[in-house]
Amino acid sequence: MRKDARSLAFLILCKFEKKPTRIDQIIYDTFGQYDINIKYRPRTKVIVNEIVRLKSRLDTMIEYVSGRFKKNIEKKILNILRIGFYEIIIDDKVPDYAAVNSAVDIANYHLNRKGKGFVNAILRKMVLIKNDDCNWYIALEKKSTWNSFPLWLQKRWRENIGEEKYIKMLDYFNLPPTNYIRIDYPGETIEEVRKILLKDSINSKIFSPSFLEISKGFTKLLKSELFLNGNISIQNPASAAVVDCLGAGTGDTVLDVCAAPGTKSLYLSSLVGENGQILASDINERRIDKSRNDIKRHGKSNIIWELKDATKATYEMSDFILIDAPCTGTGVIGRKPDIRWIREPDDIKKMSRLQLDILNNCSKFVRPNGTLVYATCSLEPEENWEVVEEFLKLNTEYFIDTIPSKIPKSWIDDRGALSTMPFIHGVDGMFATKMVRS
Repeated sequence: MRKDARSLAFLILCKFEKKPTRIDQIIYDTFGQYDINIKYRPRTKVIVNEIVRLKSRLDTMIEYVSGRFKKNIEKKILNILRIGFYEIIIDDKVPDYAAVNSAVDIANYHLNRKGKGFVNAILRKMVLIKNDDCNWYIALEKKSTWNSFPLWLQKRWRENIGEEKYIKMLDYFNLPPTNYIRIDYPGETIEEVRKILLKDSINSKIFSPSFLEISKGFTKLLKSELFLNGNISIQNPASAAVVDCLGAGTGDTVLDVCAAPGTKSLYLSSLVGENGQILASDINERRIDKSRNDIKRHGKSNIIWELKDATKATYEMSDFILIDAPCTGTGVIGRKPDIRWIREPDDIKKMSRLQLDILNNCSKFVRPNGTLVYATCSLEPEENWEVVEEFLKLNTEYFIDTIPSKIPKSWIDDRGALSTMPFIHGVDGMFATKMVRS
């Protein structure tokens, strides 16, 4: 098997097309299965994620140029064309001739003579159309498929947030995501960390006292000394804000439920210090294993992981419980573009029932005057305030408490919950309520 970035992207896209599932897991499994050279991995990830993000838009262009409906194009051919169209139309770093030749090379390896000829003809036609008229696609922008989101989700968002915000949200989610890192480097200021990264050609700007926004060289981070030593973590500021809602501090013990992959657990461990403890748990053993490996990199000794089902497990009584509930993940579609194609309309109701079950069970283990934070990375009302409202009806000893002042006021909604909107705040879509048991 060929192991260049485009060929690997083709293989991964074919697997995703056959059985839509988490694309990061398909990438991880593929890299492991074929022992892929590390130099090909970053480019492979970029090609795959951007094609998955803009899959419907690319297909709209392919249908227009080829004169065929997508359903009438063989899957292998379609994925090769997606790679070619992505590099010709969207990735301005790749010359047209290189994009065409590379896609045809993949076709030569995987297709019969007729298929190879079709790929070659359509890609060359695309180049001619683009070079003849830079506005050739204007009419296609009016199609709903151009938005590259399933129609049910487009309809839901338009109804929930209005036409203007809906358009801004789609535009935001269809751009490559903004990447952030959290600094956990005692003795060094954030400006000093920024200068250290710059030596590795990693450009950044200060987002907040603890966060840097990476503008260039993100793929180099994983090989940087700061990352390998656990001095920085890849984390979105909105994710950290969920942790800040708890108000936990030095010496505290925190129950972190549904915690894998452990990004919030690592931040909590820094807040409570060596004299505190994080009792982290999750239902997914594979994700827990990854979380434990990350603990080693950071050198944390105050995080204890357990395999537990939060809908029925028993826990220690605690003053602080964080429930980072499983959800549809619509608030992080910018970073995880596959979510838009994996989710179904019924998933929202299924998740809201699961979330309420988890909340009802875990709330039993909060001490009087203790704090419970319920959080999701969903933008859907049924998973957020509607779950909280139902919980409060059934558990009258709980009340909504004020979110700590550490969190920007613009991130807090008019009912007192953390509620970030990606296209407004430039961070992941997160929801969190702070509740206290009387």
